[in-house]
Parts: sequence; structure tokens; C-alpha cells
Amino acid sequence: MAFRRPRLLANFAVTADGKVSTRCFTPTGFTSAADKDRLRTIRSLGDGLLVGAKTVAADSMSMGLSDPELQAGRMARGQTAEPVRVLLTNSGQLDVRWKVFQNDRSPLIIFSTHAMPAKIRNRMPGFCDLWMFDEPEVPLISVLDILKREYHLNSVVCEGGPRVLGALFNIGAVDDLYVTHAPRIFGGQLAPTLSGLPTEFFSAPVAFRLKEAKQIGCEFHTHFVAQRQTFRYKKLSAQRFDSIDNQQNFCE
Repeated sequence: MAFRRPRLLANFAVTADGKVSTRCFTPTGFTSAADKDRLRTIRSLGDGLLVGAKTVAADSMSMGLSDPELQAGRMARGQTAEPVRVLLTNSGQLDVRWKVFQNDRSPLIIFSTHAMPAKIRNRMPGFCDLWMFDEPEVPLISVLDILKREYHLNSVVCEGGPRVLGALFNIGAVDDLYVTHAPRIFGGQLAPTLSGLPTEFFSAPVAFRLKEAKQIGCEFHTHFVAQRQTFRYKKLSAQRFDSIDNQQNFCE
């Protein structure tokens, strides 16, 4: 049976020297209000929103979409008012005090590994679905398979971090790439680029073509679409935990 996955849109901002953040991965706020509006508009396009836990923590994200006009547009297209939220964490080191756990307006699907401590598993709010893999890192190929097969998501927007995007590039899963080019220079050998650290390489080049480019103030807002590429697929099994009882039984 042919493998099917959601269409994946990625949205990032980069400096003129190709950095998406500082070497400490701190939030920088280096783009304009127009780019913030663009982020919300692109976020509204997806059935789901995918972000790594480090980015959620660093940027204090709720992963929500509170704009009534964008919500109305989604519902007119047959989508839910807000995207389903997808959180990735290899270590499972999550804090229920994070802003993302205070927002219960849309489901939160968490993909992790068995490295997640039992005390954290047992504290997940009821609106969260937890999937756990035996692998040392969450396999994004299987994540996309589950999002399509189990949650029927046809499109997913990725907002970070750069290592997550790099891994998606590496498996040929990025279909649309939105990049805001800002007139800033960060410098630093250890500052992350669009696809991760400068020392992290792909198994093969990834080709895109420019679909649209606009100058908004001092920024360039671009939209690229992927050239023909091969999606490298190998599905791995995951175990889903639907209740606190299931989580506790697993820990015994």
C-alpha cells in the first residue's frame, strides 16, 4: 500500500547571514509586525501545527490561533477553528507549566520516546494524546504517517526548530517553504541556520523553486515549493497512551 502523508509547509525567518536564532537558541524577535501577521496567516493554513519542545519552551508558545477572522476562514474551508497542535520531544522533558499546556482550545499530540520520565507522563493534561517510540529519537516519518492515518490531517505547518526542519528536509518531506529574509546579521559559528547547525549535513541536496517573493518594508517574504523529490519512508511502531491508567500500567 502506498504511503500517504500530510502536505508539509514550513515557515521560518532568517537573517542576512542565514541564521534563525543566536548560538544560545534564544528568542530574538528580529522580524517586523508584518512578518508576525504572515506567521499567523500561514499557521492558519494547516490542519496541524508541528513544533519541537525546545522551540515551544524558548519562545513561550501556546501554539494557538486566536484571530477570529483567521478562525472563520478555517471553518469556511471545513477545518477546525484552530490547528491540531503537534509537539515533538526526544527527551520527554516537558513542563506542564509551559504556556502550551495552558491552552486547551485544541488537541495537543505529543510524540516522544521511552526516555520520557514516568512522572512527566502521568502529569499530561487530559486534552493531550501521547505517543512513544522505542527509538532514541522521534522518527518523523512515523509521525507523519500517524498524523495522516490516525488524525486525518491533510496539511501540517512546521514552525521549528531548525533541527526539526533539517530532519524533515533530510527525508524529503517539506513541500512548501516560507522564508522571511530580515536585514540583520547575527554571526557566530554555532548559531543555527535554517536546517540546523552549520556542521550538520544532508544525505543529498534538497531542491526548491521560487513561487513568490515580495518586499515588505525592509524584509523579503518568499515562498518556495519543492522540486520533485523522493520521500524516504520506513515506518516504525509507536505505543499510544490514552489515559492516566494506561500510563501508570506502562510504568509498572
